[in-house]
Amino acid sequence: MTDILVDSNVILDVITQDPTWFDWSASMLSEYADQGDLVINSIIYAEISTYFPQIEALDALITPERFRRDELPYPAGFFGGQAF
Repeated sequence: MTDILVDSNVILDVITQDPTWFDWSASMLSEYADQGDLVINSIIYAEISTYFPQIEALDALITPERFRRDELPYPAGFFGGQAF
């Protein structure tokens, strides 16, 4: 099994039913969910949160059954910052 860190844009494509990317993003989530855990971290959670009026609404969608929530390792944050 492989853990897949899911970018916020992929989740938002599905949430917003983006006319260009919805089909691709939904199929990728489905495909990779069959291969391992779909993972988000606090930054991805924060980026998605802007589309929800309350935390309860977001948590109802981003459930532990769908997405595992991992902490972001500090070295990953450093290298991510360096990349952008």
